[in-house]
Amino acid sequence: MGLFTPFVPYHTSAGSSTIRKFGGLLTVEFLEPPPGRSFMMRQTYRLDVEGPVSPELRKLIDSPKRPDGPAMHFHRYQSEFFHVEHGICVAEVDGVSRNLTPEDGEVSLPANRIHRFHIHPDSGEYMTVLLSGSDAGIDNQLDRVFFENWYGYWHDALLYDGGLDFIQKLQMLDAGGHYTPAPAWMPFRLFFGYWTSVIIGRWLGGLLGYKPFFKEYTTDWEFAVNKMKSSFWTRRSVDGFWGAKERWAREAALSAGPNPTNAELQYLLEDVTAATRAAKAKAAENDSSNGCVENGEVSRADQEIIGISSGLVSETAQVRKR
Repeated sequence: MGLFTPFVPYHTSAGSSTIRKFGGLLTVEFLEPPPGRSFMMRQTYRLDVEGPVSPELRKLIDSPKRPDGPAMHFHRYQSEFFHVEHGICVAEVDGVSRNLTPEDGEVSLPANRIHRFHIHPDSGEYMTVLLSGSDAGIDNQLDRVFFENWYGYWHDALLYDGGLDFIQKLQMLDAGGHYTPAPAWMPFRLFFGYWTSVIIGRWLGGLLGYKPFFKEYTTDWEFAVNKMKSSFWTRRSVDGFWGAKERWAREAALSAGPNPTNAELQYLLEDVTAATRAAKAKAAENDSSNGCVENGEVSRADQEIIGISSGLVSETAQVRKR
């Protein structure tokens, strides 16, 4: 992607109530939020992906940029609620780390607390957390539209663009009321973190034609357009007039149809680990009469069930760089 060039998505995930990124390293299931909360989702992070993956994904998993949870941030207007369902979640709040487990029940985090969370190495294979946030009744807040777009962009930018665009990142996070604090050695970390996102992400990004939401990622596009049109800085980037957000029933109805597909990019939007294990189980069942499984047979079963041809990994490695 060129300098000051607005991002264009590589894949489509709109209309999916459950989205998987990075070959199943991250799985997000959107749920109906309870009264007073703007979103609820069940989020699962794996420690690794088992099965055939692209060189880009393997390199990412083995790097410091590995997607194991959000970076350090704060929410200006919303409180968050965490409930660990499986594994161990490391929650760092204002520099103090705490391990959360299912026995802790739901834990609340007030607005304007600097925090992050990630999967603990001793979680077993995965960590599952039920996340929700208070409803501040404003446009720039955490909700399904924000998370659909952030996780879609995170996946595409890290795998196919070599990293996050600074302006695009700040604009998208600002649209979700999600801000990166200034470094720990600076005073007024929240103040400078907030205004950096507003000035560079919202104002400069808006002038350059960036937008925080993309139709390719967004289930309720009418609501996303309505949010963008409410801002002077992003209204130029969208076309048409759209109605306001409707109830959960509408989002559920919009998600009821078939999920989109993405040609050779699709398999990294699936749970590669589960598919690989299913392939091995099928191969073992087919070969049970001999009491063993040949490596070649497992490989063919992998290709059959996961839908990856022998040249797919190399094809993915050649995905056009923007």
